[in-house]
Amino acid sequence: MFAFRMALSAILVITFSSVVYPAETPIKKVTIAYTSYAPSALWFLLEKELGFFREEGFRQELILVRGGGVAIKGLIGGNFDYAIAPTTVVDAIIRGRQPLKVVFTAGTTNFSLIGQSGIRSIIDLKGKAVGTASPGSISDFILQEIFKRHGLNPLKDVTFLGIGASRERFAALTSGTVHATVLSPPFNFKALEMGYHKLATASDYVKWPQTGLGTTEEKVLRDPQEITKIVRASLKGWKFFSTQREYVLSKMMQMFHLTREEAVQSYEALREEFIPSGYLTDEETRSVISTIKQAANVAEDIPPERVFDNRFVKQAEQELRGWKPQMPR
Repeated sequence: MFAFRMALSAILVITFSSVVYPAETPIKKVTIAYTSYAPSALWFLLEKELGFFREEGFRQELILVRGGGVAIKGLIGGNFDYAIAPTTVVDAIIRGRQPLKVVFTAGTTNFSLIGQSGIRSIIDLKGKAVGTASPGSISDFILQEIFKRHGLNPLKDVTFLGIGASRERFAALTSGTVHATVLSPPFNFKALEMGYHKLATASDYVKWPQTGLGTTEEKVLRDPQEITKIVRASLKGWKFFSTQREYVLSKMMQMFHLTREEAVQSYEALREEFIPSGYLTDEETRSVISTIKQAANVAEDIPPERVFDNRFVKQAEQELRGWKPQMPR
Protein backbone atom coordinates (compact mmCIF):
# COMPACT_ATOMS: atom_id res chain seq x y z
CA MET A 1 0.00 0.00 0.00
CA PHE A 2 2.84 2.36 0.93
CA ALA A 3 4.60 1.60 -2.36
CA PHE A 4 1.37 2.32 -4.26
CA ARG A 5 0.97 5.72 -2.56
CA MET A 6 4.54 6.67 -3.34
CA ALA A 7 4.09 5.69 -6.97
CA LEU A 8 0.84 7.69 -7.20
CA SER A 9 2.52 10.75 -5.66
CA ALA A 10 5.34 10.53 -8.17
CA ILE A 11 2.86 10.33 -11.04
CA LEU A 12 0.97 13.41 -9.74
CA VAL A 13 4.20 15.39 -9.35
CA ILE A 14 5.28 14.50 -12.87
CA THR A 15 1.81 15.25 -14.28
CA PHE A 16 1.35 18.65 -12.65
CA SER A 17 4.93 19.75 -13.14
CA SER A 18 4.55 19.11 -16.86
CA VAL A 19 1.56 21.46 -17.18
CA VAL A 20 2.58 24.50 -19.25
CA TYR A 21 0.86 27.71 -18.21
CA PRO A 22 0.68 30.60 -20.69
CA ALA A 23 3.27 33.20 -19.84
CA GLU A 24 1.94 36.65 -19.05
CA THR A 25 2.81 39.27 -21.63
CA PRO A 26 5.42 41.53 -20.05
CA ILE A 27 4.22 45.11 -19.75
CA LYS A 28 6.73 47.81 -20.59
CA LYS A 29 6.19 51.44 -19.66
CA VAL A 30 6.47 54.01 -22.44
CA THR A 31 6.37 57.72 -21.77
CA ILE A 32 4.64 59.94 -24.33
CA ALA A 33 4.79 63.73 -24.14
CA TYR A 34 1.86 65.75 -25.43
CA THR A 35 1.43 69.50 -25.59
CA SER A 36 -2.32 70.03 -25.37
CA TYR A 37 -5.21 68.43 -23.51
CA ALA A 38 -7.47 68.49 -26.55
CA PRO A 39 -9.73 66.24 -28.66
CA SER A 40 -6.92 65.70 -31.19
CA ALA A 41 -5.16 63.54 -28.56
CA LEU A 42 -8.35 61.76 -27.45
CA TRP A 43 -7.43 58.18 -28.33
CA PHE A 44 -4.23 58.51 -26.32
CA LEU A 45 -6.17 60.00 -23.40
CA LEU A 46 -8.66 57.11 -23.49
CA GLU A 47 -6.05 54.35 -23.27
CA LYS A 48 -7.36 53.18 -19.88
CA GLU A 49 -10.70 52.33 -21.49
CA LEU A 50 -9.55 51.32 -24.98
CA GLY A 51 -6.43 49.36 -23.99
CA PHE A 52 -4.74 49.40 -27.41
CA PHE A 53 -1.28 49.98 -25.96
CA ARG A 54 -1.91 47.30 -23.34
CA GLU A 55 -2.77 44.85 -26.11
CA GLU A 56 0.66 45.50 -27.59
CA GLY A 57 2.41 44.94 -24.24
CA PHE A 58 2.84 48.54 -23.07
CA ARG A 59 1.71 50.75 -20.25
CA GLN A 60 1.31 54.22 -21.69
CA GLU A 61 2.25 57.16 -19.48
CA LEU A 62 1.12 60.47 -20.94
CA ILE A 63 2.93 63.58 -19.76
CA LEU A 64 1.52 67.02 -20.54
CA VAL A 65 4.28 69.53 -21.29
CA ARG A 66 4.23 73.23 -22.07
CA GLY A 67 5.18 73.56 -25.72
CA GLY A 68 6.87 71.37 -28.28
CA GLY A 69 10.33 72.61 -27.29
CA VAL A 70 10.00 70.92 -23.91
CA ALA A 71 8.91 67.71 -25.63
CA ILE A 72 12.01 67.81 -27.85
CA LYS A 73 14.36 68.35 -24.92
CA GLY A 74 12.70 65.45 -23.15
CA LEU A 75 13.13 63.17 -26.17
CA ILE A 76 16.80 64.08 -26.62
CA GLY A 77 17.46 63.76 -22.90
CA GLY A 78 15.80 60.35 -22.67
CA ASN A 79 12.94 61.52 -20.41
CA PHE A 80 10.32 60.68 -23.04
CA ASP A 81 10.11 57.76 -25.45
CA TYR A 82 7.75 59.47 -27.89
CA ALA A 83 6.14 62.87 -28.40
CA ILE A 84 2.80 63.83 -29.94
CA ALA A 85 4.42 66.85 -31.58
CA PRO A 86 5.35 65.96 -35.17
CA THR A 87 5.78 69.51 -36.48
CA THR A 88 8.13 70.43 -33.63
CA VAL A 89 10.08 67.24 -34.33
CA VAL A 90 10.40 68.25 -37.99
CA ASP A 91 11.63 71.69 -36.96
CA ALA A 92 14.16 70.20 -34.53
CA ILE A 93 15.53 67.96 -37.29
CA ILE A 94 15.85 70.76 -39.84
CA ARG A 95 16.71 73.76 -37.70
CA GLY A 96 18.50 72.03 -34.83
CA ARG A 97 19.84 68.98 -36.70
CA GLN A 98 18.54 66.79 -33.91
CA PRO A 99 18.63 62.98 -34.38
CA LEU A 100 14.86 62.48 -34.47
CA LYS A 101 12.24 60.96 -36.75
CA VAL A 102 8.49 61.32 -37.31
CA VAL A 103 7.10 57.78 -37.38
CA PHE A 104 3.34 58.38 -37.59
CA THR A 105 1.19 61.23 -38.90
CA ALA A 106 -2.52 60.87 -38.18
CA GLY A 107 -3.77 64.34 -39.02
CA THR A 108 -2.86 67.77 -40.30
CA THR A 109 -3.50 71.21 -38.86
CA ASN A 110 -7.03 72.14 -37.82
CA PHE A 111 -6.20 75.54 -36.31
CA SER A 112 -8.13 78.72 -36.97
CA LEU A 113 -6.72 82.23 -36.51
CA ILE A 114 -9.29 83.99 -34.32
CA GLY A 115 -9.25 87.74 -33.65
CA GLN A 116 -10.92 90.18 -31.29
CA SER A 117 -14.21 91.71 -32.41
CA GLY A 118 -12.45 94.84 -33.65
CA ILE A 119 -10.01 92.86 -35.84
CA ARG A 120 -11.58 92.33 -39.24
CA SER A 121 -8.57 91.22 -41.33
CA ILE A 122 -5.06 89.88 -40.93
CA ILE A 123 -3.65 93.27 -41.94
CA ASP A 124 -5.39 94.73 -38.87
CA LEU A 125 -2.97 92.73 -36.73
CA LYS A 126 0.01 94.87 -37.72
CA GLY A 127 1.59 96.18 -34.52
CA LYS A 128 -0.62 93.93 -32.39
CA ALA A 129 0.04 91.06 -29.96
CA VAL A 130 -0.70 87.56 -31.24
CA GLY A 131 -0.75 84.43 -29.07
CA THR A 132 1.24 81.34 -29.97
CA ALA A 133 2.11 78.21 -27.99
CA SER A 134 5.89 78.75 -27.85
CA PRO A 135 8.75 79.59 -30.23
CA GLY A 136 9.17 76.81 -32.78
CA SER A 137 5.75 75.32 -32.07
CA ILE A 138 3.26 74.36 -34.75
CA SER A 139 1.15 77.44 -33.97
CA ASP A 140 4.26 79.59 -34.35
CA PHE A 141 4.93 78.25 -37.85
CA ILE A 142 1.31 78.57 -38.88
CA LEU A 143 1.21 82.22 -37.86
CA GLN A 144 4.46 83.01 -39.64
CA GLU A 145 3.19 81.44 -42.86
CA ILE A 146 -0.17 83.24 -42.68
CA PHE A 147 1.42 86.65 -42.07
CA LYS A 148 3.96 86.17 -44.88
CA ARG A 149 1.18 85.34 -47.32
CA HIS A 150 -0.52 88.62 -46.41
CA GLY A 151 2.59 90.77 -46.82
CA LEU A 152 3.48 91.13 -43.15
CA ASN A 153 6.88 90.41 -41.65
CA PRO A 154 6.12 88.08 -38.71
CA LEU A 155 9.37 89.07 -36.97
CA LYS A 156 8.77 92.83 -37.15
CA ASP A 157 5.14 93.64 -37.82
CA VAL A 158 3.53 91.64 -35.01
CA THR A 159 4.48 90.67 -31.46
CA PHE A 160 4.33 86.95 -30.71
CA LEU A 161 3.51 85.98 -27.12
CA GLY A 162 4.18 82.40 -26.00
CA ILE A 163 0.99 81.54 -24.12
CA GLY A 164 0.83 77.74 -24.05
CA ALA A 165 -1.74 75.22 -25.26
CA SER A 166 -5.01 76.05 -27.00
CA ARG A 167 -6.90 76.28 -23.70
CA GLU A 168 -4.47 78.94 -22.41
CA ARG A 169 -4.53 80.81 -25.73
CA PHE A 170 -8.33 80.86 -25.59
CA ALA A 171 -8.14 82.39 -22.10
CA ALA A 172 -5.61 84.97 -23.33
CA LEU A 173 -7.95 85.94 -26.17
CA THR A 174 -11.04 86.26 -24.01
CA SER A 175 -9.17 88.23 -21.34
CA GLY A 176 -7.84 90.68 -23.94
CA THR A 177 -4.19 89.74 -23.39
CA VAL A 178 -3.78 89.16 -27.13
CA HIS A 179 -5.53 90.63 -30.16
CA ALA A 180 -5.61 87.27 -31.94
CA THR A 181 -4.41 83.71 -31.62
CA VAL A 182 -4.64 80.32 -33.31
CA LEU A 183 -7.11 77.92 -31.72
CA SER A 184 -7.88 74.25 -32.30
CA PRO A 185 -11.25 72.55 -31.69
CA PRO A 186 -13.23 73.02 -29.55
CA PHE A 187 -11.84 76.41 -28.53
CA ASN A 188 -12.12 77.94 -32.00
CA PHE A 189 -15.83 77.13 -32.08
CA LYS A 190 -16.34 78.45 -28.56
CA ALA A 191 -14.66 81.72 -29.56
CA LEU A 192 -16.81 82.10 -32.65
CA GLU A 193 -19.98 81.55 -30.60
CA MET A 194 -18.81 84.32 -28.27
CA GLY A 195 -18.54 86.79 -31.15
CA TYR A 196 -14.83 86.64 -32.03
CA HIS A 197 -13.87 86.59 -35.70
CA LYS A 198 -12.22 83.90 -37.81
CA LEU A 199 -9.42 85.47 -39.83
CA ALA A 200 -7.87 82.38 -41.45
CA THR A 201 -7.93 78.59 -41.56
CA ALA A 202 -4.48 77.01 -41.25
CA SER A 203 -5.03 74.20 -43.73
CA ASP A 204 -5.66 76.79 -46.47
CA TYR A 205 -2.00 77.81 -46.14
CA VAL A 206 -0.05 74.64 -45.43
CA LYS A 207 -0.68 71.00 -44.50
CA TRP A 208 1.24 70.68 -41.24
CA PRO A 209 1.46 67.33 -39.47
CA GLN A 210 -0.35 68.08 -36.22
CA THR A 211 -1.30 64.71 -34.75
CA GLY A 212 1.26 61.91 -34.78
CA LEU A 213 4.36 60.56 -33.10
CA GLY A 214 8.04 61.42 -33.12
CA THR A 215 10.93 59.61 -31.49
CA THR A 216 14.73 59.44 -31.56
CA GLU A 217 16.88 57.92 -34.27
CA GLU A 218 18.53 55.88 -31.54
CA LYS A 219 15.22 54.18 -30.74
CA VAL A 220 14.54 53.62 -34.44
CA LEU A 221 17.85 51.78 -34.74
CA ARG A 222 17.76 50.04 -31.37
CA ASP A 223 14.14 48.89 -31.12
CA PRO A 224 12.22 48.97 -34.40
CA GLN A 225 9.86 46.24 -33.15
CA GLU A 226 8.74 48.45 -30.28
CA ILE A 227 8.08 51.35 -32.64
CA THR A 228 5.97 49.14 -34.90
CA LYS A 229 3.87 48.07 -31.91
CA ILE A 230 3.51 51.62 -30.62
CA VAL A 231 2.46 52.84 -34.06
CA ARG A 232 0.08 49.89 -34.38
CA ALA A 233 -1.54 50.80 -31.04
CA SER A 234 -1.82 54.42 -32.16
CA LEU A 235 -3.30 53.36 -35.49
CA LYS A 236 -5.92 51.30 -33.66
CA GLY A 237 -6.85 54.39 -31.66
CA TRP A 238 -7.00 56.50 -34.80
CA LYS A 239 -9.32 53.96 -36.47
CA PHE A 240 -11.48 53.82 -33.35
CA PHE A 241 -11.78 57.61 -33.25
CA SER A 242 -12.72 57.84 -36.91
CA THR A 243 -15.41 55.13 -36.82
CA GLN A 244 -17.02 55.15 -33.35
CA ARG A 245 -18.62 58.56 -33.67
CA GLU A 246 -21.25 58.45 -30.91
CA TYR A 247 -18.91 57.02 -28.30
CA VAL A 248 -16.27 59.61 -29.16
CA LEU A 249 -18.81 62.44 -29.04
CA SER A 250 -19.98 61.40 -25.58
CA LYS A 251 -16.37 61.34 -24.33
CA MET A 252 -15.60 64.73 -25.87
CA MET A 253 -18.64 66.26 -24.17
CA GLN A 254 -17.66 64.71 -20.84
CA MET A 255 -13.91 65.36 -20.86
CA PHE A 256 -13.85 68.82 -22.45
CA HIS A 257 -17.17 70.11 -21.09
CA LEU A 258 -18.68 70.64 -24.53
CA THR A 259 -22.26 70.90 -25.71
CA ARG A 260 -23.23 68.26 -28.24
CA GLU A 261 -23.08 70.85 -31.01
CA GLU A 262 -19.53 71.85 -30.03
CA ALA A 263 -18.50 68.19 -29.84
CA VAL A 264 -19.95 67.48 -33.29
CA GLN A 265 -18.19 70.53 -34.76
CA SER A 266 -14.89 69.52 -33.20
CA TYR A 267 -15.20 65.89 -34.28
CA GLU A 268 -16.04 66.73 -37.88
CA ALA A 269 -13.23 69.30 -38.07
CA LEU A 270 -10.71 66.73 -36.84
CA ARG A 271 -11.96 64.07 -39.22
CA GLU A 272 -11.61 66.44 -42.15
CA GLU A 273 -7.89 66.70 -41.41
CA PHE A 274 -7.31 62.98 -40.80
CA ILE A 275 -4.75 61.22 -43.00
CA PRO A 276 -6.07 57.75 -43.94
CA SER A 277 -2.61 56.41 -44.79
CA GLY A 278 -0.97 57.56 -41.55
CA TYR A 279 1.70 59.54 -43.40
CA LEU A 280 1.97 62.60 -45.67
CA THR A 281 2.37 62.38 -49.42
CA ASP A 282 5.79 63.19 -50.90
CA GLU A 283 4.45 66.55 -52.10
CA GLU A 284 3.07 67.44 -48.65
CA THR A 285 6.30 66.29 -47.00
CA ARG A 286 8.45 68.45 -49.25
CA SER A 287 6.14 71.44 -48.68
CA VAL A 288 6.53 71.15 -44.88
CA ILE A 289 10.31 70.78 -45.14
CA SER A 290 10.56 73.70 -47.57
CA THR A 291 8.54 76.02 -45.33
CA ILE A 292 10.61 75.26 -42.25
CA LYS A 293 13.86 75.60 -44.23
CA GLN A 294 12.80 79.08 -45.33
CA ALA A 295 11.87 80.09 -41.79
CA ALA A 296 15.18 78.75 -40.45
CA ASN A 297 17.37 80.05 -43.32
CA VAL A 298 18.56 76.53 -44.11
CA ALA A 299 19.93 76.09 -47.65
CA GLU A 300 20.93 72.44 -47.35
CA ASP A 301 18.92 69.89 -49.33
CA ILE A 302 16.97 67.75 -46.85
CA PRO A 303 15.36 64.60 -48.28
CA PRO A 304 12.03 63.49 -46.76
CA GLU A 305 13.51 60.23 -45.47
CA ARG A 306 15.79 62.17 -43.14
CA VAL A 307 12.72 63.55 -41.42
CA PHE A 308 9.93 60.99 -41.86
CA ASP A 309 10.27 57.22 -41.42
CA ASN A 310 7.04 55.70 -42.73
CA ARG A 311 8.11 52.04 -42.60
CA PHE A 312 6.44 51.43 -39.27
CA VAL A 313 3.01 52.78 -40.12
CA LYS A 314 3.04 50.95 -43.46
CA GLN A 315 3.83 47.68 -41.70
CA ALA A 316 1.25 48.34 -38.97
CA GLU A 317 -1.42 49.14 -41.54
CA GLN A 318 -0.71 45.90 -43.36
CA GLU A 319 -0.91 43.90 -40.13
CA LEU A 320 -4.23 45.54 -39.23
CA ARG A 321 -5.99 44.71 -42.47
CA GLY A 322 -9.41 43.36 -41.59
CA TRP A 323 -9.15 44.62 -38.00
CA LYS A 324 -12.26 46.45 -36.80
CA PRO A 325 -12.43 48.47 -33.57
CA GLN A 326 -14.80 47.18 -30.91
CA MET A 327 -16.62 49.20 -28.28
CA PRO A 328 -15.00 49.04 -24.80
CA ARG A 329 -16.66 46.58 -22.45
